Amino acid sequence: SPCGFSMVETIGPTGHTGGRATTLAACATFLPGALAGGIVTFGGLSACGRLVHGAGGTLAYALAAGLALAAAAAEARGGRVAPQIRRQLPEHWRRVIPMPLAAALYGVLLGLGFTTFVLTFGVWALAGIAFAVGEPVLGLAIGLGFGAGRALPIVLLAPLADRDAGRAVITLMAERPGVYRGMRVGDALLLGAAALALAVAPAGAEPK
Repeated sequence: SPCGFSMVETIGPTGHTGGRATTLAACATFLPGALAGGIVTFGGLSACGRLVHGAGGTLAYALAAGLALAAAAAEARGGRVAPQIRRQLPEHWRRVIPMPLAAALYGVLLGLGFTTFVLTFGVWALAGIAFAVGEPVLGLAIGLGFGAGRALPIVLLAPLADRDAGRAVITLMAERPGVYRGMRVGDALLLGAAALALAVAPAGAEPK
């Protein structure tokens, strides 16, 4: 996402005066921040779902499977993501607070999911699935997976942002639309698999 690209440069060695040591410290705080943000969003949605309609149930899993399948179809055809959140991370934080703390807060905002641009229907689908199923453990798993997915590319690339290898990867992602398209196709396949798993989950939970 645009915010992800900006984070690579912001946390990277050229984004501040602290050099590689500060970059590594920022990466170390960015990852747990993103995980925490994911847990808050998707764990919170699961908890809300449990309070509103209870946890699990055949209808809840069927609805969740339908959401995953619809999102998979939208990803496969490369549809324009809507609704879209046109909001960037507050760049000025890095100038007014220590970089590791700023990185942790940036991570939280990216992990929350709905505080910046959304470049896949999967985000909306996962939110609906977490609420529909209402299982806190599932919400926790979704949140951790989402937070890690947003953070790891940044954490891996930021220390290399000032090197040829890092710049080459960033350029490839930024200038080759096929890379983004390939990721969305992969997302569609994973969402389809999730739809299948959700569809058979109630049967697997029935007493033998």
